[in-house]
Amino acid sequence: MRTIILIVALVLAFSCKNATQSPSKEVEEQVTTEPEIHSHARLEFEDDMTEMIFQHYLHIKTALVNSDVEEAQFGASMLKKNTNDEKLKQTVSKITNANDIEAQRTAFSEVTVLVEELVKKSLSSGEVYKQFCPMAFNNEGGYWLSPDKIIRNPYFGDKMLKCGQISETIQ
Repeated sequence: MRTIILIVALVLAFSCKNATQSPSKEVEEQVTTEPEIHSHARLEFEDDMTEMIFQHYLHIKTALVNSDVEEAQFGASMLKKNTNDEKLKQTVSKITNANDIEAQRTAFSEVTVLVEELVKKSLSSGEVYKQFCPMAFNNEGGYWLSPDKIIRNPYFGDKMLKCGQISETIQ
């Protein structure tokens, strides 16, 4: 376990020094998915549907962090399939129908608003962090949700992986 932590720390340190270089897909997956795996067990929701929606939301977020259009489409289609909320279905359809990562990221910000409402109503145990990047969307800023304090920016991916801050803790 110490070896894994050391490797991740070295990768993070190296990626910060070489921000203009894109890390490999393998490194991105290690960095973006490893912390979330440990956090999911701490979250509990009052209903299974909201828990499933949040898991699919995180799938989309991770795909956008990795700048993976197809995986974002897949995660969005799963979210759409597992919700009864018509407004959420319509909004998430923008991600499934988009072949452009920037269009997906714009739609994701709209999905975040809707998922945040559900999480606030249904979270019964644990913490979800509302995170904010002030530089997203031409410096208008953009929010996303995370089960971790670690910043992994879905609006810039590997270009600015750590750009952001926690703006609220949802309990």
